[in-house]
Amino acid sequence: MASEKSPSLNALRVFAVAAHADSFKQAAQQLGVSQSNITRQIQALEEQLGTRLFQRDNRVHALTPAGEALAPDLLRLFKELDRTVERTRHIGDSELTTLRIALPESLLRWWLSSRLAEFYALYPHIQVQFNTVPLFPDANEQANICAQLQHEQLDMAIHYGHLRDKALKQVALYTPTYVPVAPTQSDKALASRPWLIDVNAPYWRHFKKAQAHLAKQLKTRPVGNSNIAVDLIQGTDQITLIDQLFLAHPQLRDYVKHTEYQVTLPEPVALTLKQRQRQPVALVAFVKWLEARLASSLAGNVRPS
Repeated sequence: MASEKSPSLNALRVFAVAAHADSFKQAAQQLGVSQSNITRQIQALEEQLGTRLFQRDNRVHALTPAGEALAPDLLRLFKELDRTVERTRHIGDSELTTLRIALPESLLRWWLSSRLAEFYALYPHIQVQFNTVPLFPDANEQANICAQLQHEQLDMAIHYGHLRDKALKQVALYTPTYVPVAPTQSDKALASRPWLIDVNAPYWRHFKKAQAHLAKQLKTRPVGNSNIAVDLIQGTDQITLIDQLFLAHPQLRDYVKHTEYQVTLPEPVALTLKQRQRQPVALVAFVKWLEARLASSLAGNVRPS
């Protein structure tokens, strides 16, 4: 009479392997157990099912009709189970090592993107999901960044200036210097050429203060941000202001730089993260790598033309 107890998962897996092996000895080698262990597991399974699964003939390793009926479906189920477990492991690893970072589009476009291959080579188990935030966030945008960091919708944000929130930790990355640049050389005076400027950005406010005499003469054309300005001045003699950090980018490297009119802003570009007693290892790794790469870039910064 068959036992009412459900067959053990281990016994079923042993049978699935043994059914597709040439012998119990080979099955034992595949599973890393003794041959006697295979025999005991098969016998226990047969007792639980109330039927023989293997022919009892030492000369032939053969399945009974019941064994032949059970083996194909069982092997398929265990393969699917293995795939499911592997997917679960992968998802778990991804969640533990995925960083959600918000940063200005200009920093990603002109500096960070070309360096990410190095980071991924050093830390292949860390995935980075990027979102963009304004470089110069207004009060509402600052409040939104703070809320996302506090509620752990973001792991880190990069922006200009200080966010006033005691629940957040801020680290100064670098103090930006903005340089007037143009794609081509021109004999025209700077004041007679159009300047494409985000007139609401702090860099323009400080430029007007530091270079008051020149600023009063300029004919400005307002743009939404510095990326738009770079796109619009291509192939012209127009001028815009660009963070000096970005001027090593291949697209900007040969621009004509008027460093005699550059202006350094009073606050740093900073990274902000949630205050924790212990930060996630992946986040610490990214921050340290970012700081090192910025230091290297700033040490070898663009010299005046």
